[in-house]
Amino acid sequence: SHLAQGKLRLQANPASAMAKCEVVTLWICAALFLLAALVFMFKERSYPKAKQFNYTTALMNFIAATTYFFMALDMESPGVVFPGISTGTVPNGAGWFRQFFWMRYLSWFVTTPLILLDLGMLSGFDFWDNFLVIVLDLCMIAAGYVGAEQKALQWQGFALSFFFFVAVMFFLTTGVLQKANEEANDDRAARMTTLLWLTVIVWLTYPVYFVLVQQNILSQCAEVVVFAISDVLSKAVFGLLLLADEDLLSSLQDGGAGQIAMTTQPQVIA
Repeated sequence: SHLAQGKLRLQANPASAMAKCEVVTLWICAALFLLAALVFMFKERSYPKAKQFNYTTALMNFIAATTYFFMALDMESPGVVFPGISTGTVPNGAGWFRQFFWMRYLSWFVTTPLILLDLGMLSGFDFWDNFLVIVLDLCMIAAGYVGAEQKALQWQGFALSFFFFVAVMFFLTTGVLQKANEEANDDRAARMTTLLWLTVIVWLTYPVYFVLVQQNILSQCAEVVVFAISDVLSKAVFGLLLLADEDLLSSLQDGGAGQIAMTTQPQVIA
């Protein structure tokens, strides 16, 4: 298989089998995500009405912790059967190829919809608003993976992924800002816009990193570090800001205007 071949090639290049910078960064992030996930999960006991926010936010951090754990483990043990990293198709300028951290894309494929779901629930999106941005987001991640995995398709994959990225950002920003303008609760409106702009700004860094990596401008260490910073900001820091006022989140369950709209199911016409 491609992954098995990548593993053999990685083993054949001892210089790239392990780099302390990458390993330390991956282990630190795995620990941070696990700690954040546990905090978010157990905060639910004090605020049961806000449990959908706690569970969604905890799960995105548990998933990130899991993928970072396996990427770190793989770098320390390049001979393991299940590879979290494979040798990519982008030359590293030293007669070999950059490592491809494919598990990032697996993590993003699951965690980014949860980020969008959190924002949608906070903003009062209905079922179809959430459905639209989440499916567009999945298309974005899938196209980005193809571009990163195959150098021959890097710009085709990037272009398609960026198209979906713009679509996600358009529907997300216009939707959240409209809901914030209509919101009578100033604290909720402020929380919505803060989390929106955090998400927009951090997510904008990913296409920049993609180009820098594909052009071999970033070192392997710098690549791991910058992606790790953006991942922590988009999940752990996002969660801290979202769950900082759980009284506000709990109050969304009291009264019709604050009900979480994701529970609204599409109607079936007989």
